[in-house]
Amino acid sequence: MPAYFTFHAYVYRNQGSPLGQSLEQVVEPMTALDGLFFEWDGSLTWANQSEGWQIDGTVYDDGKEVQYVDLHGRVENADQCDRFSECLRQLFQTWGQLDELMLMRLPERRWQNLQDFEKEWKCASE
Repeated sequence: MPAYFTFHAYVYRNQGSPLGQSLEQVVEPMTALDGLFFEWDGSLTWANQSEGWQIDGTVYDDGKEVQYVDLHGRVENADQCDRFSECLRQLFQTWGQLDELMLMRLPERRWQNLQDFEKEWKCASE
């Protein structure tokens, strides 16, 4: 069955700025999220197969602060959109203030804040 919604994006603070936290600072709150797996090479996976969603990514840092996160994910059905949105918000909060974080949507390289990103794919289900 094809996924209901998929995405690929880079996550920055503002439009292209580093996140302003070290890798060590973001790891503790990220790994506190139930079911999120993180490796020190920067890779992360957070999935709930019974709910039909998965988020994968790589956190890139320069040894001092996180530069950006390469993030992609999928939702298998429209019924899980609210839960998926909640999980994305929890994950984003580990990286900084929600109103400061921006996604560069790929492949079109279009900037979106989290609220506009959610609206776009939630409207597709209506």
